[in-house]
Amino acid sequence: MAERVATCWAAKEPKAKLEPIPVELIPLGETGVELQVSHVGLCGSDVHLINSDGGYADFTAYGLGKPQICGHEAIGIVTAVGPGVSHLKVGQRAGIGWQNEACHSCEWCLRGDEQLCAAVKCTCCEGNIGAFADYMRIKDSKFCFKIPEKCDSAATAPLRCGGQTVWTPLVQQTKQTDKVGILGLGGLGHMAIKFASALGRTVTALSSTMSKKEEALALGAHSFVAHADDAAMEAAAASLDFILVTLATQDPVDFTKFFALLRPRGTMCFVGMCPPITADVFTMGFTMHNITTSNTGGRKEIDQMLEFCAKHDIGASVVTRPMSEVNECLAELESAKHAKRFVLTQTVPAPAVPAE
Repeated sequence: MAERVATCWAAKEPKAKLEPIPVELIPLGETGVELQVSHVGLCGSDVHLINSDGGYADFTAYGLGKPQICGHEAIGIVTAVGPGVSHLKVGQRAGIGWQNEACHSCEWCLRGDEQLCAAVKCTCCEGNIGAFADYMRIKDSKFCFKIPEKCDSAATAPLRCGGQTVWTPLVQQTKQTDKVGILGLGGLGHMAIKFASALGRTVTALSSTMSKKEEALALGAHSFVAHADDAAMEAAAASLDFILVTLATQDPVDFTKFFALLRPRGTMCFVGMCPPITADVFTMGFTMHNITTSNTGGRKEIDQMLEFCAKHDIGASVVTRPMSEVNECLAELESAKHAKRFVLTQTVPAPAVPAE
């Protein structure tokens, strides 16, 4: 495959404004795929990588003397594939998410947990070129997924990371009869409410004030608890089987009061970017509560989620902006408190072949 020079929106140093620069993409290779990007979601991880925040600092390109090029919730049109690729065709609509490579032969890959592979590579980390670009390439086409025809591109882009992050624990760690709480009603939380409700769980939205109640109920929540209200929290005590924590904060959080919402053997699962927590393990011994985590999930969960979204007409609630407004959107993402996700758009040709 001929060389490809992409126009990428890059940060040349931490916290710098993104600017368009030309970048030569990696060779396509035997199993590679090239995508002309039409839609890319903005994720909190993009902000942390650009700013070189906390643990994300170790995964930026800055230490390699390269600009940081983010974007890992990509939808676009396949424009080239390597000779070893059979599941994708030029002209198809496809998507790439947070993970873009695995070994496919270790214990974790063989059981469908590619996200736990020691050889995992991430789409916009450690110098890899992300989707804030007109074109992108990855070496491992198994992490490029056909998008079902019924799925809207803009609404599906944030599912490639944020949606997958909440889908995986909901399908792996809950069952249909469970009463599920969603703590944090931002970008991850709003998708979690949609998924949990469509999966048949009884959903309680948890937020600090009543300001998001109507929005949460409209998304599919069955009830709402303002956790700053002591009386409301007391009334909801021991009512939930599972709490999905989607908060993204570095401020200290006292989770003690949220454990009181769990029934015996209940689970609190963390997927947001939270500070270290403490737990009263003595008290937990009487309730047999569990603390767990989750991340983006393996390839089987990704395909499962996309099929579910097509069947149930589910997508993220999004605000679309042109790629040229990426800096304005990133600034608003850092300060916004609403539940919608930003998706950057670019005009590309319509798919030449059916998506399925």
